[in-house]
Amino acid sequence: MVRAGRLTRRSALGVLGASALAYAVLGPRGIKDTPPGRVVLDYWEKWTGQEGLAMRRVVDEFNGSQDRVWVRYFSLSAIEQKAMVAISGGDPPDILGLWDFAFPAFAEAGALLPLDALDAAYRGELAPVFRDRYGEAGWVFERERFAPPIWDLVRYKGAAWGAVSTCSSMALYYTREAVREVGLDPDSPPRTIEEFDLAAERLTTLDEHGTLRRAGFVHREPGWWDWIWGYFFGGSLLDGAGASSAAAPENVRAYEWLQTYPERIGPSRMLAFQSGFGGYNSVQQPLLSGKVAMCLHGPFLANVVGTFKPGFDYAAAPFPVEAGIYDPERPIALLESDTLCVPRGCKHPREAFEFIAFVQRRGSLESLATQHAKPSPLAEVSAGFAASHPNRSIAMHNRLVNSPRAFSKPRTRVWPQYESEFVTKMGAMWDLRTTAAEALAAIQTRAQGIIDLAAEQSARRYGGRALLERAPRLEGSQ
Repeated sequence: MVRAGRLTRRSALGVLGASALAYAVLGPRGIKDTPPGRVVLDYWEKWTGQEGLAMRRVVDEFNGSQDRVWVRYFSLSAIEQKAMVAISGGDPPDILGLWDFAFPAFAEAGALLPLDALDAAYRGELAPVFRDRYGEAGWVFERERFAPPIWDLVRYKGAAWGAVSTCSSMALYYTREAVREVGLDPDSPPRTIEEFDLAAERLTTLDEHGTLRRAGFVHREPGWWDWIWGYFFGGSLLDGAGASSAAAPENVRAYEWLQTYPERIGPSRMLAFQSGFGGYNSVQQPLLSGKVAMCLHGPFLANVVGTFKPGFDYAAAPFPVEAGIYDPERPIALLESDTLCVPRGCKHPREAFEFIAFVQRRGSLESLATQHAKPSPLAEVSAGFAASHPNRSIAMHNRLVNSPRAFSKPRTRVWPQYESEFVTKMGAMWDLRTTAAEALAAIQTRAQGIIDLAAEQSARRYGGRALLERAPRLEGSQ
C-alpha cells in the first residue's frame, strides 16, 4: 500500500481547471470480462487506433502469461488533466501512460511513485520469475540495456518516474523522386544548413503565374515543434542553472535563418500555400501529396505512408545543422518517449510494477516499436528488428536514439507555458511582423517570469525540501 498524502489544490485543479467529478464519467468500473480471483489493474493510456491496438496486444499477452493479475486497458483523451484530477481525488488508475515531458509537473506535484523505489522493493521477487517464466537473462531495468539518452529521458531530479514504452527520434524526411527530379542524389541528403538551403531552393517550384506549387521545406509543417530550431545551431532553451535562454545568440541565428524562407517566397504567398495542406493522418499529408519535398518529422510517419500511400518513395536522415557543429558520429535530434508510470495512491503497486517490467522485455519493446514504426529504446536491437520494420530508415533512427547529442524537451514543470510562448510568437516571426531577436527576447522574458513564479510557489509550499524528500513512498520504505 502507498502512504496517504494530498496533492496541492493548485497542482491538481490548476492543471485541469475543472471539477474532480469529471473522473466519474471516465470509464467503466465493471469487471464482468475479468477472470475470477485476479487482481484487477486499470491502465490509462493516450493511444488509439493502430498504436492503441499494439499496446492492447501486449496487455493481452501479459494477461495470458500468468493467472494472478488482469490488466484492463482504457484509452483517454486529455490524459494528463484527467489523471491529475483522479490522483488528487484518491482514485487513480494503477498504471498511467504519460509523455516524458510530463514528468516534471507530475513529480513536483507528488503525483507519481518513483520507479526506483518500486524497483528496489520488488526486483528481488520479480527478477527470478522473469528469468524462469520469460527467459530473461538479466533484470529488465538494468541501465546498460537502454540507449543512454533514453535512460536519461525517464529521469528527473535524481529519480526515474516511469519506464519507456516507445520512443521517437525526429529527423529530416524527404521525397526521393523530387530530389532526383532536380538533379540531386537521394542517397546523399544535406548535412549542413548551407547544403540544406541549396536543396530546398532547388526543390521549390512555381507555376507560370508565380503560384507556389511545391515548397522545398516549410518550417511550420507539421508545426508541432516551433521551439526546436535553435538546437540545430547549438542552442538550447534552458541554461545550466535552469533559466530561460531563448534569446541566446545561437537561437537568434536559428530563427533569423527560419525567416529567410518566408522572405524568399513571400509571407502572403507562403500562407496561401499552407492553407491548402491536408491533415497529418491522410493521403493529403503535405509530403505524401507532393506539396513539400522535405519536412522535419517523426518515425511514425511511416505508418501514415503504409496506410495511405504504400508505394511512396521516401527516405530520412539526421536534420542538418550549422556547419561549425556538424559531426556525423554525433547527430543532433529531438527524442520523445511514451512512458508507463505508477500514480500516487495506486492500490496495487507491486502488480503495476510487474506489468511495467513485462513491457520492458525486449520482445514487448521491439513489438511496440515495430507496430508504431518507431526506433527501439534499447542500446542494441535484435537481428530481425530492422528487417521486419515498416520504416525504411529505422537504422538511422536507432542511431539518433543512441546519439550523445540527442536532446529532449526542456526539463521544467512549466514547459507547457514556455512552449506556448513560442506558439504565440511564431506567427509574427513567420509573417515577418517582428524580428527573431525581438520575438526571442520577449519569449525569454515571459518564460523566465513563469519559471521564477513556479520556483517561488514551490519554495513556499515545500519549505526547501528536495523533490525526493517529498515524493510519495511505499509503506516500509525508507
